[in-house]
Amino acid sequence: MHKKATYNLAVGMVLRELQEERHIDREKLAIALETSDLGITRIENGDERMTAGELILMMSTFDLAWGDFMQRVRNKLPQAEAKML
Repeated sequence: MHKKATYNLAVGMVLRELQEERHIDREKLAIALETSDLGITRIENGDERMTAGELILMMSTFDLAWGDFMQRVRNKLPQAEAKML
């Protein structure tokens, strides 16, 4: 069973992965998610949880289906869990 903090980190790792894959500038991503550059960094590091609104905006920005997002999160869970230890 994964703890909430592990999922938060996995979500942040997916956000970073998508940003790198799609070559989206951090500043533009922050604007799209209606947060700050620091907010993006904090989400990526698992220090801050992504809100439901930010999640919806992220999925829209990256044109990402829920199932695809969840698969990416599941794929990142082992790496996120290792970082939590």
